[in-house]
Amino acid sequence: MNDDQLHQLLRESPAPISLPGSFTREVWARIEAEEATSFRTALSQLWQAWLGVLARPAPAFATIAVCMLLGGGFGWFQHRETFHTQGELAYVESINPFVRMAHEVSP
Repeated sequence: MNDDQLHQLLRESPAPISLPGSFTREVWARIEAEEATSFRTALSQLWQAWLGVLARPAPAFATIAVCMLLGGGFGWFQHRETFHTQGELAYVESINPFVRMAHEVSP
């Protein structure tokens, strides 16, 4: 049987189909629900776009450079605060006999 004969046979013997009255409305509701962008879908698309950008050398290098500069800046700032605080306390401890040293243990 070739395609023309099959098409002719299908046209001659239609099957009676009874659909509920709300069938079309339910189909369109399902389509709209699938097309609606959820938060998870949007986050996934954003993540994929970001990884696509980072796949190129220039943005990847820029991102690594920015992260290194931020990390180095935060580390330097933290070290600077700690160094000044330790230096001031060392000076106070050296001139004030009533301040106990951190390594001294009370009995």
